[in-house]
Amino acid sequence: MQVTQGKTSGNVKLFEQSNDGSYTVTEWSPRETSELIVAIDKAIMANKGVNCVGEQIKAVLRKLGKGKTVKGVAEPASASAAFAHAVKEAQGDFIKTVIVFGC
Repeated sequence: MQVTQGKTSGNVKLFEQSNDGSYTVTEWSPRETSELIVAIDKAIMANKGVNCVGEQIKAVLRKLGKGKTVKGVAEPASASAAFAHAVKEAQGDFIKTVIVFGC
């Protein structure tokens, strides 16, 4: 999962790997992401490693509503190929991106 915040808008992407090695990518565009990051952090810490943290993250993301989903996305060649686009698209003097890996 990648959460990127620019001056006036945010971008959230959930990457889910399929059995065939391709990915399903769901994307949301909330105006602000700080409360979302806090909610995800709380869900991860409350889980204490008991259940799949990816499911806990998805439960938080469902509160954003229906995202735009693309299936069958090829595995990216690098981390930069996977995550750089959202950072480059964000606007403002300060841009933050948070990447969380789950199961």
